[in-house]
Formats: sequence, structure tokens, C-alpha cells
Amino acid sequence: MEAELDVRLQMGPPETLPGGCLTSMFLIGSCFHRRLKVERLEVVVDEESTRVDALNMPRLDLHRGLADGGAEGDDPAGHSYKSGFWVTVAVQMPVTGSVPMKLRARLKGGTIVESDLGSIEAVAPAPAAFGVRLPDRVPRLVICMATYDPDPGMFRAQIDSIRAQTFDDWVCLVSDDCSPPKGYEAILSALEGDDRFVLSRSPGRLGFYRNFERALAAVPEGVEFVALSDQDDVWYPDKLESLVSGIGDAQLIYSDQRIVGEHGEVLAESYWGERSNSFDSLTSMLVANTVTGAASLMRRSLLEKALPFPETPGTQYHDQWLALVALAEGKINYVDRPLYDYVQHGGATLGHAAAVGGSGGGLRVVVSRLRRSQFRRAVSGWRASYFFAYQRISQLARILLQRCGGELSFRDRRMLRRFIRSERSPVGFIWLSARSLRPMFGKNETLGAERIVRNGILWRYAVTAVGLGRSKPIEGLNYDASLPAASQSVKGSEIEHPNTLGMARLIRPLEFTVTEDAPERVNLLIPTVELKHFFGGYITKFNLARKLAQSGVRTRILTVDDTPQLPRDWREQVEAYAGLEGMFDEVEIAFARDHDAPVEINPNDRFIATTWWTAHIADAAVRLTSRERFLYLIQEYEPFTHPMGSWAALSMSTYEMPHVAMFSTELLRKYFAENGYGVFAEGQEQGRRHSMSFQNAITAVDPPPVEVLAARKTRKLLFYARPEAHGARNMFELGLLGLSQAIQQNVFGPEWEFFGIGAVESGDRIGLGGGAHLELLKRQKQGSYGELLGEHDVGLALMCTPHPSLVPLEMASAGLITVTNSFETKTADEMSALSANLITVPPSLKGVVEGLEVAVGRSEEFDERVRNSRVEWSRDWEESFGPKVVESIVELLDAT
Repeated sequence: MEAELDVRLQMGPPETLPGGCLTSMFLIGSCFHRRLKVERLEVVVDEESTRVDALNMPRLDLHRGLADGGAEGDDPAGHSYKSGFWVTVAVQMPVTGSVPMKLRARLKGGTIVESDLGSIEAVAPAPAAFGVRLPDRVPRLVICMATYDPDPGMFRAQIDSIRAQTFDDWVCLVSDDCSPPKGYEAILSALEGDDRFVLSRSPGRLGFYRNFERALAAVPEGVEFVALSDQDDVWYPDKLESLVSGIGDAQLIYSDQRIVGEHGEVLAESYWGERSNSFDSLTSMLVANTVTGAASLMRRSLLEKALPFPETPGTQYHDQWLALVALAEGKINYVDRPLYDYVQHGGATLGHAAAVGGSGGGLRVVVSRLRRSQFRRAVSGWRASYFFAYQRISQLARILLQRCGGELSFRDRRMLRRFIRSERSPVGFIWLSARSLRPMFGKNETLGAERIVRNGILWRYAVTAVGLGRSKPIEGLNYDASLPAASQSVKGSEIEHPNTLGMARLIRPLEFTVTEDAPERVNLLIPTVELKHFFGGYITKFNLARKLAQSGVRTRILTVDDTPQLPRDWREQVEAYAGLEGMFDEVEIAFARDHDAPVEINPNDRFIATTWWTAHIADAAVRLTSRERFLYLIQEYEPFTHPMGSWAALSMSTYEMPHVAMFSTELLRKYFAENGYGVFAEGQEQGRRHSMSFQNAITAVDPPPVEVLAARKTRKLLFYARPEAHGARNMFELGLLGLSQAIQQNVFGPEWEFFGIGAVESGDRIGLGGGAHLELLKRQKQGSYGELLGEHDVGLALMCTPHPSLVPLEMASAGLITVTNSFETKTADEMSALSANLITVPPSLKGVVEGLEVAVGRSEEFDERVRNSRVEWSRDWEESFGPKVVESIVELLDAT
């Protein structure tokens, strides 16, 4: 019974928390039982239970993912559809030890089942965690600076401006977020010889939020004040002195700032333009931050309540949280003049325009692009508003009540509770909606950001109402209640055109931590793992990874796209393909886009690109390492997979990137050589030296015996039919036209039946004229695929590219007289040399019809069909990636 509970967390508990801390955490995921309905759900933390009230929420992504790729029995009752849940859980950590967590479900009928969620380990929050020795002398003020791969010139200007401060009783703790080697060297160079700067490199990438937390946690006791610093601003000489003298009895003080460009040009004399500055309203600060971290100075005592930073859905900003704690503990002061130049450039985490042109704290950045008039985009934007605005802010409100409840005024405590309850309380919702009208009366410190929160709550109402009482999803309506992918944004991009933004997302670099502590690996980049698209190309990639691992090269598969929901047995399904048995015992796999934490790599790591967009990512990755090139697994001339335009151009541009190449077939390599593409751009000799070819193994299938072929009363044609846009190179429409015209010309008699394979969606019957139909068959598992081929007599498999395609080869090996097409180096002579069962015709309507006529005529030559089924091609991955081939691949990897 327990094994039938399927639990998946999108956002789960952290692995560690500081010992003794009090906090809340947001959990979201799915939980369903394969046979019985879940009626009640609780999260149990160290025997304290919290009931989940957001239960039975629709999870269309999981339901459809299991339907597409799940094994029989994964979700027989369809319970995954209403399996979504989320909950906020309070946690009081012990000083030492760990806190166990589990999920407890009460099923229909009263049965109780539990699922272990692991445990949270208590860690000591000590300055020693900074990893370097702090100065023996305790200064009056500590500056906490967070760095990551700074521009050397800008960083040096910032450091020089700190050195020039008139207030000189300070030490600067520099927490580097695991910058690439060259960036770290630039930091070392700028700080060299000045022991007032204490530099510590994080062992892994944390992101700016956690990196500032790391620096603040290292501030020793006895320090009076703490200031924050970015890596690329310029402080005025009196910045620290003015803030220290002006803090008075406040908990925190901050100043105005002048906005300048990266070349020093003044963009704005003040940070505040159309938006008012507000620092005395906890409500406004909760909804939209106005305190910039680099402009602020606080009392060291504030950190006792501020640390550890909250873990929230979406992007949280350290300065907003510190400002909230300061207001909860007392008050904030403000210096109404600029004390530094805030430098705007492409790498800025949150630009001035984004911060003051909309809701602060990054709220507008997260959801502004999701505001569209179309219903689908509106619903998607409202879902992001619910989790990244309402739930994020609710987490902050809960933790403020936990840690600062005794210092909060009655009014502020009531406001925080009202905000938390606003998704369930009409009074709270009306209050929030009314606050969004404040700009109409001149109160524009939040610029009406409450509207975003209100829209999020409306999404919760709507999605609950739509799913109420339904056991099956409404087709065509997207009302999924999963946590939106935070990776949908593109840093530094203000593009609002959805197709262009989608293109930018596809090629955006991965976040890496470059550290010598990581083992040296070969990283094979693939788009994702999606079982319904697990065709020959993916089988090749996984076999390549396995053979490299078997040769002694530590190999990791990295997915670069968002991962769809996968069935529990997805690894077993992958390992069921030829050559992949037990591969996950030998090959690591990491889903790089699914987690906020960057991927750890060694400076000597090597990269293999397997598609044109993974080539863009590999090209960016090698620049962080000691390598100069990546290995490009080229299984197609990929510009032909897109209509001519931006997508094709981006694909073509990858062949100009520094790489070495391995081609899947000598025909494809010959095409690149004759056209001077890629590694052949500088000549045939260099191209040969920097490339190799191999053969993807086709499915090992044998033809039926001659007597079985001769005894058939009906004849069958099998068409490799891929009507989806991503299969356009397979010329589905041309194949249909050819079949239809051949039927009109009586090429086929009444004994012929027509079937199609290869479509993602099956079950359609397509009229061909003359009473004939093409029936699209269900996608076959590899074992039954060979049997299906052998049931047919004639094959039709087209590919408008230089690659010969594996399907016609497999059809020919199964004894089918197979019509395929020529394309430049893919000539009739080249193809017939592989098998006489292949009829290669020009990719034209006339060519297809004539090819079909020849194939039908030869379909009765049973002895010839069987004799010619011995295709001159690899049928075994042990042959495709034999010792000599793998040795050549490793040599190419070494040449990177």
C-alpha cells in the first residue's frame, strides 16, 4: 500500500538550516495513490503535523506526462490529475542534530499511509563557515560585498572608492560566488596587499541572495554596524560617515543614489522618479521594496532576526527582507541625497528602470511579461502572480510574525495576518484590492503592485472552481496548478515578443560552478528526457555516453531544457532500448534547468553538444574552462529542420563555433566536406583531422521467411508519417500526395492496405482517395517495432536532408522494398550500395509515384527481398561504438 503512494516535490525542504533557528518553509508538489483517493494530507515535522489545505489541485502536467510516457499501472485511476498540493510549515531547528519530515495521507476508507521526505540537518551558524580567518581586531563596521565574475575595471573602481572612505574603521568581507578562474584572479588582483579586505570563495554557486546571506553570517559579534556593497558601483567618500552619523535610533538607514551608465554618463540624478520613496510603512515595504541594499547600513543586532534568509517561491531579494526586519524591529532612516553612483549595465541583477518603473523587490520583473490580453497568457501570468507574488510575500509575512512578533505593533501584526489570510478571507481580499487604488490618490510607493497579488489570488479561486468535482481535465484548457518554472525569464532581456523570448530561453547559457573540487567529467548536453520523443537520435546520445563511461571517461548527461513530468520507471524505460541496459549504473545524469543551484564543473571539463541549441550552450560553457572547443555530435544538417529564417540562421551559426565533430554517417560528413561547412571551412585536410564518422545502429530486425511472404493474402505499405512540425524534413505531405496519386493511377490493387508510423499522436485515419485510408499506428516499443516492420511489404520513408535516415534502412532490413529520396551526397548509387531493397528517387511528386510503382512491382520478388535484407550497416551498438571508434572519440575530446 505504501509503495503505491506517488509523491513528487517541486519545492521541498532544505537539506540544512542553522541550528536553533525558527523559520517557515513552503512545500509544493504532488501526491496521489494509484488506487484510492487522498482525502487528507499532513506534513509531519519532528512529530508536529501541519494539515495541507491546498489539496486536490489540478496537475495537468503530471497527468499528461504519465499518459504520454508512463508504464501501465502508473496511474490507472487517473488520480494524478487532482494530485497537486502546497503548504507552509513552521520549523524550529534544534541546536544540533536533525529534524525528520514525512508526508502522511489518509486515503478513502480511512487507511493511513506515509512517505518519507528526508530530514533537515542542523548546522552551526558561525563565522568559521566563511572559510578564512577574520582579523583579530573587531572593527566598528563591516562591509559585506557579494561578487561574481565582475568586470575588472568596474570592480577596481568600486574597491578604490571604498578605500577612499572618510570613515576608516571598517573591514570588508568579500564573498565570491565561485567566479570562473579568470574572474576570481581579477578579484584577487584588485584586493592584493590590503588586509582590510577578507576574501572567501564559496565552494559552490549560491546566487546573489544566498551569497549576501553567506557574507552577513560571517560578521563577528562585537561589530556595531554592517553595510552592504555591490561589486560595480562607485561610493562617494563620505558614504559610510554620513550613514553612521545619520542612523540615530533606527535599525537601518539608506540613501538616495545617482544613476549612471557603465561609461560614467549620468542617467538620473536621483533613484526616485515616478515612484515615491516610502520607508515607514511595513505594508508597502512588504508589497514593494524601496530599500536598495548597496545604499544601506544596519545595526549588526538586526542579523539575529534576519538570518537565515527565508526560502520563498520565485526570486527573493536580500534588501527587501532586511528592510522588513528593520521595520518590524523599529524604524528606518533615510538620507535624502545620493551617496554613491549606481552603475547600470547589462549584467545588473535588477536594473533601476525595473525597480522604480514597477513594483519593487523584483515583483514586476517576475511577472510583467506575463500580462497579456489573451486568456491563456493571462491565466499563466496569474499563476506566476500567485506563487511568485502572493505566496512569496506570505512567506515573508509568516516569518516576520515568527521571529519579530514580540516587537511588532498590534496594527502591523494584524496587517500581516490579514495579508496571509487574503486568499481565504473576503475582508482581506477587499483590503488588498482597495490598496491597489492608492496611486489614484497620489500614494504610488507600490505603483499598484497589489493588483499583481490580487490577480494571483483570483487565479487560485478560478483554478479551484474549474477543477471542482471533476475527475478528468477539461481538454484544451490550461489550468495547471504546478509551480511555474523560474527559469522562464532571461536575464537582461526586456523582449516582450513571445516567440523571440522563447528563442532566447532556448540558447541561454547554463549556470555553472567552476571548481577544482569537482571531479573532471565529459558533459554530454541533450535537450531533455521526453519518452514520447525517444527516437534514434536520443538512443545514439545515450549509447555514446555509456560507451565513453565504459572506456574509463567519467561521463555525465546534462539536460538543458525544462524537464517534463516523467513516470517513476523512466530510467527502466530508457534502459530497455538496445545498448542501454544498466547505463545509469555507469553514467551520471543531471537536469540542469530544474534546480536553482548551478551545475558544478571542473576547470578541465569537456563538453559534447548534440543539437544546435546545445552547441550554443556548450560554446558558452567552454569559455569558463581551460578548453577551447567542444565536441559536436552532428546527426543532421540541422538548419533543414526549420523553415529558412531566424531558427535556421541560429542553427547554421553553430558550425562557425570552435569545435571538433563526429558525424553519424560518412554521407553526412561528405556533405559538410563538399560544402565547406563546420570543421571543413578551412579545408579538407583540417576537416578530416578534426572530425570522424560512425554509424548509428539500426534496430536489429530480420525479414520473415519467403514462404510467409508468399502466403499473404493482403499487401501492406508502411509510411514513415510524421505530420508534426518538428518532423517537417520527413516530407509527410509529399508522401501523402505521392500515395494518393499512385492510388489514382492504379499502382496499388484492392489488396493493398496503408499504415503510418512515427507520429507522436496516433489513431487518425487519413483519406487517400479511391476509398483508401492511411491509418496512423500507435508508437511501438523497440521490441515490437521489428515485428511490425516484418508485417509489411513496401516501405515509404522520406528525408529532405543529406542524412540517409535510419528508418528506410530498418525497413529494407525487414525485407520491405523501400522508397526513399536522394539529396546531394545521398545519391541512388550510395543508397543502393547499402541495400538493393532501397529505391532512391528524387524528392518530387513524380519521383515518389514512380518509386512506388517500382516497389509494388518488386514486392512479389520474395527471394530477392529476403536476400537484399542484409543491409550494409551496423545493427549493434557494440559495433557502432567499438573500441577503435571510441578511441577516436576520446582523441577528439582531448583535442578540445
